Amino acid sequence: MINEEKKYLRDEVEIDLSALFRYILKKLKIIFLITIVTGLCMFVISEFVINKSYSANTIITIIPNDTSLNYTSYLKSSEVLNLVSKKVGVDADSLSSYVNVIQDSENTFNYTVLVTTNDAKLSSKIANSIVNNFKSKMTSTLDLNSVTIVEQATPNYTPVSPNVKKNTMLGFAGGFIISFGVIVIRFLLDKHLKNATEVENFLGVEVLAEIPYKK
Repeated sequence: MINEEKKYLRDEVEIDLSALFRYILKKLKIIFLITIVTGLCMFVISEFVINKSYSANTIITIIPNDTSLNYTSYLKSSEVLNLVSKKVGVDADSLSSYVNVIQDSENTFNYTVLVTTNDAKLSSKIANSIVNNFKSKMTSTLDLNSVTIVEQATPNYTPVSPNVKKNTMLGFAGGFIISFGVIVIRFLLDKHLKNATEVENFLGVEVLAEIPYKK
């Protein structure tokens, strides 16, 4: 009997798709519940737990008297950030991590100063302070013809992260995929004899009668 059981388990490679489908239908409530719970958890975490980040940007045009340079590093230089630090009350090292300077690929005289912090007003204040201090401090130092502020930074109260909608949808999708996968795997790993046909295949004899079992 033991050898027959081992052989049966080893040779049982065909998947009864109809039985799998019925099994999944019976577990739909569980799949639905897990999907809803994970989606709601991701929404709550994204909306109320994770700190929100806000960005503000200002655009300046830098015209040199002589050869044009890439002024990206000068806009983030310690000389400029130390002055900004005193004005906004944030240490220079932290400021450096908040600031991203982008040179326009089409018009290389234009630079965008993008600042991202957990405070919308602070982001705009830092961005404006950087360009103002760069203009007052570096114009003569770098022998610039002019530094023109094209667009002042203003507070943007729409957070750039986290993306609540995206995270919630990922939560729903993750919950569905995980719950569905676990249920399918449990079905495939279940080696119990489920009906008379499987009993006949396993024992090699016909089933003469079935006794219904009620819990």
